[in-house]
Amino acid sequence: MIDDLNFEAKDFLDLISQNVARIRKEKGFSQLRLATEMGYSSASYIGRMEIRKNNEHFNLIHLFKISKVLEVPISAFFEPIEK
Repeated sequence: MIDDLNFEAKDFLDLISQNVARIRKEKGFSQLRLATEMGYSSASYIGRMEIRKNNEHFNLIHLFKISKVLEVPISAFFEPIEK
């Protein structure tokens, strides 16, 4: 049961990261521009979370800020990706 939950949680975090990257690109934002408008000085911060390097992921505060900067509802980050 725990392994299943961990696997589902990983997939959920991957989905969020993919959606952030997709929406950011659709809105014409670079990683640096998004990071700067969120109050960070480095694009690597966003980049690491978009690719989930070392299991890094966005938290709720990040998603709140990103949704405001990109002018999308926070729920957009949780939508299934159409293939």
